[in-house]
Amino acid sequence: MTKPAPERIDAFIAGFFGEGNLVDPAEDPTTKAGQRLIQLLQALRQPSDIPVVLPRRAPDRPDHLSAYVIAWDPAHATMVSELLMAFVGPTYSYFNGLPAALNAADPVDQAVIDLVGPDTTFVLRSPTPQHEGRAWAALGQMQSTVGRRGVRNWHIPKPLGRLLGEFEVSLAAGDNTSSAAVLGQLTATGGLGGANLAHLRIKRLAKIGRDADLLQLPELADVLAADPPGPVRDAILAAIYHQSLAEALNANDIEAAKTSLTANGAVLPRNLRGTVGDLSNDALWVVLLTAHVRADHDTVRLLLDDSDIRIRLDRHPNLVAAAASVLPETQTVLADPAMTQATPNIDSWVSLAQAQAAGVPAAAAALREEAWHVWPQPYTVDQDMAAVLTGLDNAQAERAWQMLGAFLDADDLGHPAPRTAAVYIELALVHNWLSPGDLAGIVALTETVLRSSPGSDTYAGLLDDLSAETERWVGPDRALVALDLADLLVRMPCPDSEARLRLASRLLTPLAVHSSRLDVDLRMFAEQLDAELGTNLIWQPTPARADEPSTGPTLADVPALKVLLYSLDEAALSRARTALRDLAPQTSIHAASDHVGSPQLKQHAQHADIVVMATRCATHAATGFIRANTATGTIITEADGCGSASLLRAAAGALQTWQAVNNA
Repeated sequence: MTKPAPERIDAFIAGFFGEGNLVDPAEDPTTKAGQRLIQLLQALRQPSDIPVVLPRRAPDRPDHLSAYVIAWDPAHATMVSELLMAFVGPTYSYFNGLPAALNAADPVDQAVIDLVGPDTTFVLRSPTPQHEGRAWAALGQMQSTVGRRGVRNWHIPKPLGRLLGEFEVSLAAGDNTSSAAVLGQLTATGGLGGANLAHLRIKRLAKIGRDADLLQLPELADVLAADPPGPVRDAILAAIYHQSLAEALNANDIEAAKTSLTANGAVLPRNLRGTVGDLSNDALWVVLLTAHVRADHDTVRLLLDDSDIRIRLDRHPNLVAAAASVLPETQTVLADPAMTQATPNIDSWVSLAQAQAAGVPAAAAALREEAWHVWPQPYTVDQDMAAVLTGLDNAQAERAWQMLGAFLDADDLGHPAPRTAAVYIELALVHNWLSPGDLAGIVALTETVLRSSPGSDTYAGLLDDLSAETERWVGPDRALVALDLADLLVRMPCPDSEARLRLASRLLTPLAVHSSRLDVDLRMFAEQLDAELGTNLIWQPTPARADEPSTGPTLADVPALKVLLYSLDEAALSRARTALRDLAPQTSIHAASDHVGSPQLKQHAQHADIVVMATRCATHAATGFIRANTATGTIITEADGCGSASLLRAAAGALQTWQAVNNA
């Protein structure tokens, strides 16, 4: 960390406490507020690993005191995020673990950006004065605790491969907060070039359906000019389809689609023919229309002469007819060499696992290009793949974990691969891979095993292995993971009730002990799971909160809003919907699990006030479709997992955000 010069600190203080902030930095030092402000500014003037905490009272919201928690760089921000989750969490404030998206047009935000840059600052706001007071007390305790401990070096990086593996796992498991945090760590380490970081950003935005954000990335033109990997190229083309072409093509208005495409020509690749066969349907329609507009007859013929691709294009027959009608009489065009498989020796999950564990470079290429999309799914080679992953040494296991994201992405909800999933869980527990992203992967893997209806021995062995490690990670700051895992015990077949009870008790007991740290929605769901699983725990409120009158709005006060919950896990959807209805009884909640866009899904998206999506195994066709059809002002959020608790927490957070905006 480079200590800012005193004049930079002075300039920052003048900007932060200037226009846009009613807090006076010259507060009377004899008052309690003045003394507290002196202490807060001391952490700013003497940079250390103690997070800087500064108050802001905006002119348009004078009754609300926001806390700006500032880290000195992205690496420090990772540590600060964990501290905030532990000390403040969502209990006393609206906090999702991610740095705030600062607004450069806001003078206070601009002062922060000038000092430490973007993506290093957290802005905490509380729903009521009582929550606000507790949040500031918790922030003071956080600073005091960090100040008393020894100096820590938060710049000790994890190996690059380990971080890449965590990113892929958290992304595939649907833990969007963790994937964003790991991406921030990858940016901070400096181990990846700008192009590779851009590829990861594009992949993440595509996964969660943020097509508009993807197409606004400033580095997009450079990425396309450099002929990116097939999955990145596909993500960009699919985003163009959802944002610019879908409505016109669905209405069979080819001319309108051409006009829209021309307006977005800057984000179209020059080379249309590379890896065409591996593109998604959404991307193929963009390629066909682009080739038609450019009069690239060779590419049009290449697409239409391939019987498999032609079938995939038939959803828009008018486009196919328009492109075919102007083709000259020519010979069939041969496939572009770029369309051939780049890694001919890696053509199955078994060969990929062998090559990845051995560190063969071709395995990284196969993962980067997502060659596995055209292979038989993992369940077809489950036993052989599990055998490859068994008995690996430390280095081999580390490399094998880096392909877990691909395995989870390829998971077939109707045909699980439980042996491979069980071996992956064993690798995580043996090697202490328990980061937030890793834990999301463990929950997804556990769901895969339990979905296969294992016998009692396998079931009990898995649950007891998980039970043995819970004390290393279960706590209020990881309540979502614990509750999603406990929810699986309720939703999945149970051949051994005693093993289920043992794990349920280990998951829920730490939450019951610290129940005052849980938000209302999570506490309610935890108590429901306690009753369903028969753990019979005591959930007592803290005395300070039990005697207080209710102040401020609760979720029960939310008006008749329309909420759309989306996930491919229908059982989790149903339980989250029921729990949310108990919390906010006046809301109208629709649950959707469509794999692609449909008229019914479009109607619900258009009328929704709030949309919550679980992206685990979700298709871009559905998530992109939902986002493209929501109205301006709709609150859209992603769950950090696909379990009922994750969906419920995301929905409750979105409702609280709606209340904060509309009650300001």
